[in-house]
Amino acid sequence: MKRLPILATVFAATLVLSACSSAGSDSADSPALTPDALTTVSIAETAGIPSAFLGYGVEQGFFSDEGLDLVVDTGAGGAAAIPGVVSGSTQFAGSNVVSVLLAKSKGLPLKIIAPGTFATETLNEDFSAVLVSGESPIQGPADLAGATIAVNTLENIGDVTIKTALEATGVDVSGIKFVELGFPSMLAALDAGQVDAAWIIEPFVTAGLNAGDRAVLLPYVESLPGLMVGSYVASESYIAENPEIVAAFQRGVSATAESIAADPGSFRTALTELSSVPEAAAQALVLPIWKSDADLDSLALMAEQMSTYGLTSTKVDVSSIVLK
Repeated sequence: MKRLPILATVFAATLVLSACSSAGSDSADSPALTPDALTTVSIAETAGIPSAFLGYGVEQGFFSDEGLDLVVDTGAGGAAAIPGVVSGSTQFAGSNVVSVLLAKSKGLPLKIIAPGTFATETLNEDFSAVLVSGESPIQGPADLAGATIAVNTLENIGDVTIKTALEATGVDVSGIKFVELGFPSMLAALDAGQVDAAWIIEPFVTAGLNAGDRAVLLPYVESLPGLMVGSYVASESYIAENPEIVAAFQRGVSATAESIAADPGSFRTALTELSSVPEAAAQALVLPIWKSDADLDSLALMAEQMSTYGLTSTKVDVSSIVLK
């Protein structure tokens, strides 16, 4: 079953709820932010490295320094987190940019308030990979034509970047079949022969490689080196009503990104507790990059490819989706 068409219905319902719940609110009611009296805000984020990034920022005090008690709720993917932001059940959401662009194309009142994960700029390093079993006849990208590939969410950043990366090398993607599986289930499905290949992110990539699986495509970095993959979003009404909270969250994200860039070893060590990653794997895995500014070129590429592959009927104006 395709999850995103179902989400479109949920989006429409939550849009109505948001309009009702925000009526009559006033930005003057936004609480004063101090480290002595923290304001609790919640964010839904994908389990694994993305949620660990926020957990690390909380652990290091970067959000409490800004007066925020940030509560991180983990889930399967960014598409599922967006309805909660629109309805107001959560203040922020971490989501891949394709889910955000898709939501915006449906008229949902969202804005990107901060960037999330970025791919590396090194072509042989990516925190996502298409893996095949060690015994698979698939040896390279060309052999993925006609393959059945597991992705965590259909019609999303996984299949968009896989198609983009493959078409860049001349591979016919028309016969590829995508099936939806959660990241934790993919390696077992791959080993059991239920799928030909699995698109997966860290720390599962390193776990698969250690078990003898092979990487035959690195979709993020092969689509665009330095691709902006993740983002943090809020509803337009929440942004208007709570500018101080949004600014405090942005500063907390920036401080966390700067800390990891300066000392990635400390973040790797923290992963053993934040995401239950074994110490050896934490030291070996490819980390995403985190930055303070969104990349409009990445958003424009994804919007173009979403239109090409029929996810949207028209290209989204990416300049309007990022909070200035």
